[in-house]
Amino acid sequence: MVNSTLALVVLLATGPAGASGPAASAAGVYSSHLMVDQEVVVSARITGVIETIAVERGSAVAKGQALATLDPRSADADVRQAKEDMELRRAEYDRAKALSEGSVVSRADLDTAKARFGVATAAFEKARTIRDYTIIRAPFAGVVTEKLARIGQKVIEDQAVALFKVTAFEPLLARIYVPEKELLNIRRGAPVEVMPTSFPGSRATGSVEYIGPTVDPGSGTFEVIVRVRRDPAQPMLRPGVAVQVRLTSPHRS
Repeated sequence: MVNSTLALVVLLATGPAGASGPAASAAGVYSSHLMVDQEVVVSARITGVIETIAVERGSAVAKGQALATLDPRSADADVRQAKEDMELRRAEYDRAKALSEGSVVSRADLDTAKARFGVATAAFEKARTIRDYTIIRAPFAGVVTEKLARIGQKVIEDQAVALFKVTAFEPLLARIYVPEKELLNIRRGAPVEVMPTSFPGSRATGSVEYIGPTVDPGSGTFEVIVRVRRDPAQPMLRPGVAVQVRLTSPHRS
């Protein structure tokens, strides 16, 4: 189980600024807000009735972990039927192979038996896949931030009814927009400092992970993405919190 105290956030700047340039409170310091990086609404992939719910709002989940299950009885019956048909077609194909060795059946009859067995096998695999869809799973490791599913609720395949919302833990990133004059001062891997605006005594560190390949001609800025080292002892680092991102470089004190 993923540690429920962890929280993934992404620092997103407000985007390229206008003619006045990017938001910066001092040289190399840029304003931003914390936001999640990966957040997905989870729906059922098939029609069914919710039978069990395995998580609550705030639950930490691993990738592939069951969030809820649909009534599997119809899917189980389809799997049994498909398996029986596959076994029947397998027996017919095996018999055709044995008879073909004695020239009792033609090559065409053997090919037909083989094809029927192949189709039945594919139908069985499909039935098993649909059976697995009765388990609604977490798409990645994270936290359940919304739980809308209810036991007894009927969900329809093509309606994509929201049942859960899962927010990822990793990676923790920062996106800011930096003036083009800083192009030669920023390197991938360079250290950064992140300071929550309302908690000036708190600090988080990180490093530059990505530098945009182009400069926006309107604002004269380029994108920089930072990977932040998250400290569980600083719970204020959460979506929506205002922060200051300070870039450092060999040419800036």
